[in-house]
Amino acid sequence: MTQTLREIKVAKTKQLISDTFVELIEEKGFESISVRDITLKAGLNRGTFYLHYQDKYDLMEKNQTEILVGLKDAMKDMNPSDLFEHYSNDLKYPPIIKVFEYLTENARFIKVLISSKGDPAFPKKMKNILKTALYEKLVKLIGTENSLTIPYEYSTAFISSAFFGVIEQWLERDVPHTPEEMAIVHLKIVKFMSQILGGMVK
Repeated sequence: MTQTLREIKVAKTKQLISDTFVELIEEKGFESISVRDITLKAGLNRGTFYLHYQDKYDLMEKNQTEILVGLKDAMKDMNPSDLFEHYSNDLKYPPIIKVFEYLTENARFIKVLISSKGDPAFPKKMKNILKTALYEKLVKLIGTENSLTIPYEYSTAFISSAFFGVIEQWLERDVPHTPEEMAIVHLKIVKFMSQILGGMVK
């Protein structure tokens, strides 16, 4: 469906607000930002801001939701069996490349959100998506062939936190490797983790 001129204008305004928001978080940290800071830097009046957001917390929540919904969508094609089939043949898994492409496109905002200047609650939200979209299923698949000596919830927390740590380090270094290269890193990590978990048999 073709957007109307008003819809295009609204989208541009919201993008301007979001971009300005990220810049200010980078400069001052979320807690030190005011709506006035945002509108002054963006060259907008406060009325325009309040047409779209109740306050800075609403702005943060809506931007986070957009990022997390996008991450879920990027991970929707994940299939642990397919992943293992690719990885057993040392092949990159296309859906993982897709995830890193999404993270690359949104690197600046995600990086600031997981930093000390962002929202302390965001990393847990992101890790939960990683865990439910792939790693809970992955650990179950490993567990079908091995009787693990550590509880399932700890296994999933372990592997999803490890992957989040990789993403965090990658973003902190301003994405020095391509999505394809990071897919290879993920391949090696999952094979390593599966060896660890698969070796923990009774």
